[in-house]
Amino acid sequence: MRAQKQGLVTRGRFNFGRYDAPFALINPLDAQPFALPVPSVVRDLRLKEWQAFQFANERYYTNIALFNTKALALVQVKVFDRQERKKYLFEKRVPPWSFRAPSQLLDSAMRYDGDGCHVMFENRLANGYIDIEFDTPVTSDCPALSGRVRALYEGHTPLVVAIPFGENRGMYSHKGLAPIEGELSIGSQRITYSPQDSYVTMDDHRGYYDYVMRWDWLTSGRFDNGTLFGFNLTHNASIDPSRFNENALWIDGIIHELPPIEFTHTFRDKQEVWEIRDASGRVEVDFEVEVPGRVDINALVMHSKYRGPFGSCRGHLVDENGRAHRVDGMFGMAEQFYLRV
Repeated sequence: MRAQKQGLVTRGRFNFGRYDAPFALINPLDAQPFALPVPSVVRDLRLKEWQAFQFANERYYTNIALFNTKALALVQVKVFDRQERKKYLFEKRVPPWSFRAPSQLLDSAMRYDGDGCHVMFENRLANGYIDIEFDTPVTSDCPALSGRVRALYEGHTPLVVAIPFGENRGMYSHKGLAPIEGELSIGSQRITYSPQDSYVTMDDHRGYYDYVMRWDWLTSGRFDNGTLFGFNLTHNASIDPSRFNENALWIDGIIHELPPIEFTHTFRDKQEVWEIRDASGRVEVDFEVEVPGRVDINALVMHSKYRGPFGSCRGHLVDENGRAHRVDGMFGMAEQFYLRV
């Protein structure tokens, strides 16, 4: 996979924009994002960074993440069995120095090892793939979870963005949709993934967020008559969302830009529904919450309200050619995120 010749930051300035290939260097610490110059150690403490992957077939949906706000770091593996309506969750809070995000995705790794838990993302986009592997120990309410999955990104265009939150302060994200191959184990149960019926979405992320971080997000995918289709919808703190957003749909490896959107959280006949709309009618998606997910933390220096439900979608998305695509029945993951730190 080709890469951008420039880095995320050049001569101290973010290269804000939307790209279709990975950055050769992800170097946000080279920027001065605040009103007054501050040393790199302070910039590092304000920089949020993570890698997360969601992979699925028709029955199982898995989310795995290494998430680091520098005040709080999490190792998280969630698996939902749609047939049995059962969620498996392993979540571990770890010190912020337990892992660091890589400086590029062409040939690198991000990993955590500790207390019987192993998570590693081997980023090999120079060769067109990323390997995801994890092993979690048995807990009081979750069996051992393990997986070895290869995301096959060759020929699938990513969504790479640098979005401004201020004059020279913002976020970077590399998102992508691709088929996968590999295995997942839940206790003694083994699930096999094939690139003909299984897919992955990803988010490699760095950001100088405001003192209060907020966003709404939804992603989903599926195979439709052999064609891989999926989307990413986000409303964040972009100061110019008409130019800088991370909304897109993928059709058989080809990316289509989508306009800025808004999320509305409501209930219909006791069913929680997240309504996602744009101003022109190209995005009209309802996300119906099926499996709630919530983490609240109220500490002296930090207050967090996180919701990460699984659920099903209804509605449509219109691609750049004016063709409408139904999303009815697509299963995915959403987030409503609030963090004050």
